[in-house]
Amino acid sequence: MANEKDMTEEKKPEGFDKLMEFLDAETYQEKMELLDKMQLDVTDFMIDTMAVSLDVTIPDGDISDRYRQLKSCLAAKQRYEVSRFR
Repeated sequence: MANEKDMTEEKKPEGFDKLMEFLDAETYQEKMELLDKMQLDVTDFMIDTMAVSLDVTIPDGDISDRYRQLKSCLAAKQRYEVSRFR
């Protein structure tokens, strides 16, 4: 029975919970706050996944450059979200 449990419980990749929290966030402000908290732990996979969720493309390259590009795209969407509701 222990083997069955081990097989059904997949190990979550590092940062999975933070990534899911980002994807579940309802506003761009929340996403920005979460992205700030993830800065030191972010991976290329996480950036790619977050970019897809924002409907943007972040080119391959240095992880810190990719992080800044993602943050810039998110900031632009955040400004649009704020002005849209005024």
